[in-house]
Amino acid sequence: MTLFDESELYSGLASQMWAAYTNLGDDYPYFKQVLTDHPGLVLDIGCGTGRLLRAFLRDGFTVEGVDIAADQLEQCRRLAEEEGLPVPVLYAQPMQALDLPKRYDAIIIPCGSLACVMDRRAALDALRRLKHHLAPGGVLVFNLFIEEEAYPRKTYPEPWRDWSKAVLPDGKTLFTDRRVVSVDRLEQAVVEERRYRVIDGDSRDLPALQDETRTGGYRWYTRNEALWMIELAGLTVDKITGDYTDEPFGPHHTNLMMFHTH
Repeated sequence: MTLFDESELYSGLASQMWAAYTNLGDDYPYFKQVLTDHPGLVLDIGCGTGRLLRAFLRDGFTVEGVDIAADQLEQCRRLAEEEGLPVPVLYAQPMQALDLPKRYDAIIIPCGSLACVMDRRAALDALRRLKHHLAPGGVLVFNLFIEEEAYPRKTYPEPWRDWSKAVLPDGKTLFTDRRVVSVDRLEQAVVEERRYRVIDGDSRDLPALQDETRTGGYRWYTRNEALWMIELAGLTVDKITGDYTDEPFGPHHTNLMMFHTH
């Protein structure tokens, strides 16, 4: 199986696309409640441009961020300054090699970002590093997407499809297309390409001023695989719920939420 530079898919023009993304999403109220129930210092793993981190700073939480893509963190700093927020404490590190000077009362991994660690042993290392960074009584909460049914048995690569349109600070338009390149059902791994085109106008048919195509991958996990991985990392599972709710995880859910207390 091909492994990837995990920052590749989120660097360059990708960081500008995510910086323009303003929808807080269904995960915001869920993780906000987690932080409310477990006050103290928070670490947002895979914080990117700060979609959740900046919202939590606005809410008055003390939250720091980690991301493997330095371009994303630069956008996070810019947006925080423009919004008049405190200067965020950010670290450019892969989660599987996390080495920070603090311990945290809550660590969250939103957006299924653990699945972006393509090597299984490295994913296990990430969980061990996260356990090490939890303060006594701290909590680790993350989600994984149960995605196998999202990828039907068909010929890949699939055609490019429109995915995103964002207006950049200079008024130009960033169009993003994406496609699945391959699906490995034995490895439970997906390879995806995303194509970014900056246009001076509002039509995809105009010539591109900038054009980037980036490749990356991610895995899907079953419930029991996730449980085994948690236990191998020396963690325990307090509860497993579905789709950003307190409802026990069931076959109708696509999001598996795992909750560990140190």
